[in-house]
Amino acid sequence: MEEISEKQLSILKVAERLFADQGFHGTSVRDIAQEADVNIAMISYYFGSKDKLLESIVKYRMKASQKFIQDLLVDDTMKPLDKIYAMIDRFINKMMGEQNFQCIMSREQLNSEKSPVRDLIWELKREMLGLMQPIVTDAQEAGIFHKDIDVVMLMTSLFGTIHQIIPAQKLLRNDPEFSDLDEATFKENLKQRLSIHLKKLFKAILTHEF
Repeated sequence: MEEISEKQLSILKVAERLFADQGFHGTSVRDIAQEADVNIAMISYYFGSKDKLLESIVKYRMKASQKFIQDLLVDDTMKPLDKIYAMIDRFINKMMGEQNFQCIMSREQLNSEKSPVRDLIWELKREMLGLMQPIVTDAQEAGIFHKDIDVVMLMTSLFGTIHQIIPAQKLLRNDPEFSDLDEATFKENLKQRLSIHLKKLFKAILTHEF
């Protein structure tokens, strides 16, 4: 999407939070306008409709990740496994830092009704996978990664594991091992554990080394 102004970004973030808390259909444009301290006409001017506002949220959140993968792909200074590690850390930080967006993504993808937003999410996901695949396939051709790798399942393991840990945080927080940690320290500890786990898993799959 095109560059957005601070006012547009403010509206996007308010809408994202309300869509996550109340659901898309449970949130009105009036609700968003009141929370963002703007008039309804301004939202209509910037985004056109509530559907287009949701589409803008999806595009905004996924655009930066696409750019990150594109830059990673052409970086000749990094080894393939280091690129994979960088991607793991990127998505751990992104997904755990954007939990409202992850909530919206889950709802829209599970929506049984055909919708432009659901179709947009899958289109952008296909584009993302298309960007990620060469990181693996180029290393396979160079003999660095093994040939017997299902790239789709590999990426599903990455996103699925991170996605699962988000709602599990409350359960893990009750573990006596973490009860004395403040919230920020707990989250950093959890990110580190997840990073170590996924890197070990991916190294084993890609190189057959543990």
